Amino acid sequence: MNKKHLLLPAVLVVAAAVIATVQLWPTELKKLREQNLCLGMLTEQTAGLIQDGKGGAVVVEESIQGSSGSETKAADPVFSTICFVSRKNADDRSGSRLQYTLDVRPTDTLNDRPKGATPVKGGLTGWVGQRQSEVQLPDGCAKEMKRPDARYITVTLKISPVTLVGRDWDYASLMKDSRTVILEAVESLTKQYDCAA
Repeated sequence: MNKKHLLLPAVLVVAAAVIATVQLWPTELKKLREQNLCLGMLTEQTAGLIQDGKGGAVVVEESIQGSSGSETKAADPVFSTICFVSRKNADDRSGSRLQYTLDVRPTDTLNDRPKGATPVKGGLTGWVGQRQSEVQLPDGCAKEMKRPDARYITVTLKISPVTLVGRDWDYASLMKDSRTVILEAVESLTKQYDCAA
């Protein structure tokens, strides 16, 4: 057999091996997404911090939003997924109670801090509020997350009214827990995409 004819199969085998190695190689993104909840943003312990005080197991649903019109779906589900964190009801038959949602969005402007919200500090831009919190990822994250067209990447946490009533409007405690949840989400994303400040 001619050596010329053996060269192409050998090159194809090497290329296939390189592709398989790259896909199977453990990355921080893959590791955190396999270990944690909400696309790797939260540990189970932190996910359960914000709750209405009525108990029940933590239930996490990662809902991928469909694209509409000419908008194309992002290859990375982090921008098209909303994480719903709920608690199971005691009787298990009546479903669950939504506690909060967590999502990540590219944006060109940041929302103004509402009355009663506190700055997040720690070198990050954003705020923690009674019903909603928003924190901007470090500047380099948009590029690493393949969204160079976006000025900011923002993590948003929205508290369910059920949680507010269940906590008897204990805003100080709720804001402390909200700060912990959103900061863990931000820290996990900066690790996943290697874009810490």
